[in-house]
Amino acid sequence: MNNAIKGIAVTIVMLFSLNAVAQKKQVAKFQKTIVEAVKKAYPASVRMWGFDVQQNQRTSAQFSGVVVSADGYILTAAHTILPGKNYKVFFPDGRECIALALGKIDNKETPGIPDVGMMKITDKGTYPFAEMGYSASLVKNEPCIGISYPETLNQMLPTLRLGNIAEAKNEYGFIRSTCKMEPGDSGGPLFDYYGRVIGLHSAIDVSEEMNFEIPVDLYRRYWTALNSEKLYTAFPEKKDSVKTDPLSLQLQKESKQKALHPDFDLPTVKNSCFPIKSIVEGKNQEINATLLNVNAANGAKKQFLLSKNTMVGEQVQCDVNGVTVPIKFIGIDQENDLILFELEQRINGGIDLNISGSDSVKIEMGKLLYSIGPAGKVMCSVLGSTLFNLPKINSQPYLGAMVVYNSSPVQFSLIKADSPAEKAGIKVGDELISMNGKPIKKASDFAPEIMKYWEGDEVTFEWGNASGKMSKTLKLEGRGQSVFNHPAEKFEGGKSERRDGFNAVFTHDAAIKANACGSPVFNWQGSFYGINIARFSRTTTIVVPKKIVINFILSFMM
Repeated sequence: MNNAIKGIAVTIVMLFSLNAVAQKKQVAKFQKTIVEAVKKAYPASVRMWGFDVQQNQRTSAQFSGVVVSADGYILTAAHTILPGKNYKVFFPDGRECIALALGKIDNKETPGIPDVGMMKITDKGTYPFAEMGYSASLVKNEPCIGISYPETLNQMLPTLRLGNIAEAKNEYGFIRSTCKMEPGDSGGPLFDYYGRVIGLHSAIDVSEEMNFEIPVDLYRRYWTALNSEKLYTAFPEKKDSVKTDPLSLQLQKESKQKALHPDFDLPTVKNSCFPIKSIVEGKNQEINATLLNVNAANGAKKQFLLSKNTMVGEQVQCDVNGVTVPIKFIGIDQENDLILFELEQRINGGIDLNISGSDSVKIEMGKLLYSIGPAGKVMCSVLGSTLFNLPKINSQPYLGAMVVYNSSPVQFSLIKADSPAEKAGIKVGDELISMNGKPIKKASDFAPEIMKYWEGDEVTFEWGNASGKMSKTLKLEGRGQSVFNHPAEKFEGGKSERRDGFNAVFTHDAAIKANACGSPVFNWQGSFYGINIARFSRTTTIVVPKKIVINFILSFMM
């Protein structure tokens, strides 16, 4: 190679290096912008439900809103409130108070449009609030942030979603964003990247890109009218002036800059995810698995495949570039739905996991993440929550039997047809003696004990009646998926069957399909954060964090 060619090669390498550095700076700046906006917006994003102050009891489903003044004015969706009614308000910092629904606009000729509603906190105090922005100055494709409370998660803290403005104003006057929402999010705020309220969640369509927001300028225009406890069936005659956004020109200028639309030249780990195949209940099943490289205490290097336990059955095999690689079953973590295999033949690639070090990743809302699927397919997302526990609700085991309230000895009161209990021969009036050898002496012991088990677990029941004592081992079943006709239930791929019963997990907003869980999650700098364990809902994918993964692997290497 002559000197001229060498010089060109060096120049090209330097240009690529400088470009990579510039890209990293752009992504870092964008992430900082989002994190700072979240810090401003998060404290004012509230959870609410109807509340009878005399009876001290809840009277409606939950919904979301945002406080926009220190004295407690709240913006929400009209379809969530009734003027003159009381509502309980929950702040992310744990504060609770009562609000009164004021005015709402619900045009009788166009139901659900414009869906504008206002409330006011009645308890005296000074409250966290978010600045109101201006919907008239929105620019197509500008980043936007949703912070609200999906009903299915049923958490006291909201979750975050990141998207962009797909339409600043559609044919019905709504903003359309790509920040996914679902029931419970209604009335929740949409923020710009300065942390200002630009819209309120109103409705969705089946496509995950179809999320419709009430423009915040409507609240500005009808602020005076909305202060009255009144249902307006048409736009009020009384209008307030809406000023021009002082940041309008700045938003237009910034919308063209890389700082808001950086190139995510993501550092990918070679061969970090592979599909594994098995037979589950007689059917072929495929699910992803994360390839991990681990150094054992004796210096030996091991490779493991980590995946979702409930999606793996018998005759497991892993194919790498069309070649079947032998793997050995190591163990399962039922609580976290994890299953571990060791590769008996080493392959190139994988994630280097330091199991002797402490968990150094920071679970912080607004962090940019990405997931890697087989063949290096990348899906970007945003970290949407702090660590939280997800109680076992959909994953409760099904016995098909109930017991008499406060009975002692414990007496069965209802046996459902074709249930595991009926198949075992348990009848109404029979007395439960024990489960897996543990005595059940009173009715209140029954539910906590059966909740310790999972679908597919075999449990030995002992019971008695006038004929004597009986004992039988039976297999608990799952409760199955509930079927709803709401658009939020029709997203591509659907929910994971096992999607709750987890401790210390976090969310992100990537649309990971139920049959594509098991894939690794990284921050944009390439640090391993955990694995996708369940598609919980339209808005939410659940991640088992790195720390739990390390503890699971360590349990087999001690």
